[in-house]
Amino acid sequence: MTWAIRPMLAFILPGAFLIALWTAALVQAADLPQGAALPIRVNLAVRMLDVVKISETAGETSATLEYTARWHDRTQGFDPIATGSSRRDFTGDEAKRVLETIWTPRLLIENLIDDPRKETVSLSVFSDGAVVLIRHLEADFRIINDLSAFPFDRQTLVFPFASEAYPADEVVFVVDDRDRELSTFAAALTASDWTAASMRFAMETFYGWNARPFVRASAKVVVERAWPRYFLRIFVPFVAVLTVSLFILWASRTTFSDTIGITYSALLALAALSFTFEGSFPGSMSVNSPIAFMISLGYFYLIFVLLVDLLMTRGKLPGASSNPCLTAEVRAQMRYALPIIFTTVCVCIILRSLA
Repeated sequence: MTWAIRPMLAFILPGAFLIALWTAALVQAADLPQGAALPIRVNLAVRMLDVVKISETAGETSATLEYTARWHDRTQGFDPIATGSSRRDFTGDEAKRVLETIWTPRLLIENLIDDPRKETVSLSVFSDGAVVLIRHLEADFRIINDLSAFPFDRQTLVFPFASEAYPADEVVFVVDDRDRELSTFAAALTASDWTAASMRFAMETFYGWNARPFVRASAKVVVERAWPRYFLRIFVPFVAVLTVSLFILWASRTTFSDTIGITYSALLALAALSFTFEGSFPGSMSVNSPIAFMISLGYFYLIFVLLVDLLMTRGKLPGASSNPCLTAEVRAQMRYALPIIFTTVCVCIILRSLA
């Protein structure tokens, strides 16, 4: 009996699986607006109203976002003469109740963390079947940071929108000229160390949970770090420590016994600065950022200056015996050359980061 059932199951189970998929597809298709031409076009406009905080190490940002979604649903049309208005407006809880009774593209912000702290919803239904949904929310979003140019870096805040239920052959996102005109970003942000620079949209296709292609519309806002605010906190202490090299190069020989101790004190000060910067600006020292590279270069620079001074004071240069003024002349040139070379390299590093 068992051997007779096994061949039957081999045919019944795959057939039942196909029937279940076909039934699910019919249910989802029935959920679409009746008589709608597929794919349904959903216009999307996004406004970034504020950025409260950007946490680079946690990869999170707290922002206030508002998006507008527009689509057509013939089943929602009505007679404007009979109702005395060409549109119906709903806000708050009433808008949420109406949304539960009509078709929506079921928009999802993919990098949204938990539920929004504050959310308001507005809905407008026009007599020709046009539906406009406006959602305003204050929430936390997951972001990807690149601190390789800190503190001259730019970060791109990405807000990806997708439909959680409808693939690309049923719902597509459209961003036309009107949507781009409506999409804006705040000129002044609560996060005082950042300023918004630009905003653009990107469209891409990905495969969803049912192995069907979905469309993702991403609003990308570029924010720039206000690096002059970091000048006193970062560059002034760094320059102050590196001025030790001027003392070593220009000090008289009677103070030579102190140069070694001063140099190693400066090296320890650079190490302390590095730990301080990492504690105050997490992640800034763990990548090859300009300030991290400059501090690493500072170690080499201080030791090199000490060795040059030692050679000039205690050693003998080749040819010094035949030219007694050679050592003094080389030392005089090194006093200018070494600080200028180091300063030039640091300036080039900063200009490269700003580019």
